[in-house]
Formats: sequence, structure tokens, C-alpha cells
Amino acid sequence: MSHVIPFAANSPAPAAEKRLVLRILDLWRHAHQTDELPPAASLSAADTGADMDHVYMIDVAHPGGPCFTHIGEALRTGDWPRKTEALLADCPEGSVLGLSSRNWREIVDRRVPVTRGGIGRHQGGPVLYRSIMMPLADQSGGISVIMGAVNWRKVEEQDGRPIV
Repeated sequence: MSHVIPFAANSPAPAAEKRLVLRILDLWRHAHQTDELPPAASLSAADTGADMDHVYMIDVAHPGGPCFTHIGEALRTGDWPRKTEALLADCPEGSVLGLSSRNWREIVDRRVPVTRGGIGRHQGGPVLYRSIMMPLADQSGGISVIMGAVNWRKVEEQDGRPIV
């Protein structure tokens, strides 16, 4: 499931918004003051407050290839990553971080926030997840950073199929 989030919306999300993706999108919209994309320097993982554990940042312009510059504590799996700038290519596929970040190129190509959700696997078990990725620009207007966020809940399986 994929949805494009509309650009212009100057009204903030309700104060008690329960959905992570809408809280994070609201931050992006507030940083998006002109027709240009928000500058990468205008948003950081720390700006997400209590949601920071579910946020990640991707440097798409890194010389070694796209890499994570921030991975929230809730998104870490086992001993991965072992270093600060972990390459996207090394991200465990069986994780919500892998589910959420694998379509990073679409954000670069489309230049708009995109939400994804559905059933996937995280640490060996089925989950229902929802995520968002949002582009941030460098000084030339090119996308240099993607801010993402994801949350999930475990679901039960019956006969090897998830029960939602």
C-alpha cells in the first residue's frame, strides 16, 4: 500500500494525534515553508521528541552509498548496526527498518513524502506496520537526506498466515 501525501497543508495536526506518521508529517510540513523542499538542516531526529525511537535518517548522498545517520532505539535489531553510518544495503530485510527504508529511491525520484504500510516480518514474526519517508534538500535543492519513521504491532499467525 502506498500513498502520496499532499504538499500544502498549513494546519498542524491535532494536539493529541495518535498516528506516528501524521505527527512526523506535521513536522515536515512546518519545515516546508516555500515551494522548495525543506532543507536537511531544518529537521533532525531530535526534533521528533518522544517519537525519536521510531525515527531514522538516511544520507542519500554519502560517498559509500546511502547510509543511516540515525536509527531510533526501537528500530535496532540485535547487534545491527555496529557502526554509526550503517549502509542501507546492509539493513536486515526481516526488520521494520528494512521494510520501511527499502523504497528510499522512490522518495528521491518523486520528491514528496510517501507512506507505506501492510503486513511484514520483524525479527522472525509477523507485524502490521505503517511508515513514512520524507525528502529533505541540500543547498542546491537536491535531495540529500530522507527522514523516516515507522511503527508496528505484532500479529498472530494461524496455519502460517498472519491474523490481522
